[in-house]
Amino acid sequence: MSRPGTLERLERILVLVPWLLDHPGVEIDEVTQRFGMTRADLVRDLDVLGFCGLPGYGGGDLIQTNIFGDRVSVRLADFFRRPLRLSVRQALSLLLAARALADVPGVAESEDLLRAARRLEDLLGAEPRVAVDLSAPGDDHLPLLREAVERRRVVRLRYRSRSKQETTQRDVEPWAVLGAHGAWYLQGWCRLAAAPRDFRLDRIVAAHLTEAEAAPAPDRPPPPAYRPAEGDLEVVLDLRREAWWLPERSVVDEVRQIGEIQRVRLRTPSLEWVARLVLGRAPAIQVVQPPDLAERVRILADQTLARYQGDQAGDH
Repeated sequence: MSRPGTLERLERILVLVPWLLDHPGVEIDEVTQRFGMTRADLVRDLDVLGFCGLPGYGGGDLIQTNIFGDRVSVRLADFFRRPLRLSVRQALSLLLAARALADVPGVAESEDLLRAARRLEDLLGAEPRVAVDLSAPGDDHLPLLREAVERRRVVRLRYRSRSKQETTQRDVEPWAVLGAHGAWYLQGWCRLAAAPRDFRLDRIVAAHLTEAEAAPAPDRPPPPAYRPAEGDLEVVLDLRREAWWLPERSVVDEVRQIGEIQRVRLRTPSLEWVARLVLGRAPAIQVVQPPDLAERVRILADQTLARYQGDQAGDH
């Protein structure tokens, strides 16, 4: 089995840490069985946690992880016990991030996340009626296709081809689901074409999970082939460390390291998709070019804030 990408690992850690806090001294075998990981995976995840904390990194500033024999425990740093002093903007930003994360398909539901969101709602006063819409065409197929990849099950598609202007039915042995140049793609072996194919989710008319077993995916499936089209736009983004998963999950033309920042260049047929991605991951992702994209992100942020403030005014 290939090692998980950065996003999959982050999703696992977000679920793993609260569970370990609720089960101090749990046996390693129970952890690895529950989360479908190896002992080496667990050690690597705990090593990452050992570097999480506040600048200074002195006593009480880091998350402490310990393995004693066959048991593991996690202890939060002292700063987690300090009361937060949030501005309205900071509290709203955290609430939007929590709601966006809770809606990500494939991320396990976390009672801790829901409880934190409810506390933020209490801090903001009246219940805020704010929606975070990061959806794109084809998103409704994500849960089924990710299940197909995880269970190694053949998925039956009704697929609309843009080049041939026809709809076909085909059975696909799935390899991966990933974002590339402004769209979601299913990668896999198409039995109809008897060859590897990339399927854009917004062109899938219907998808059905079968019980037929698929062959194992290649260790490193090739990224979706980029086919430039007239009108596609070039985008340049700066990524903080917590967003370095983006080049692993998307097709990019260039990645440059600038100190603690990764600068990526990619092309997309839709600035709207990228704008919603940036808004949902701010401030970890910053727009460098084009100006139209930065302006669209600003407009979306202002609309979200104005909607919240309007709801607040209507409750008084």
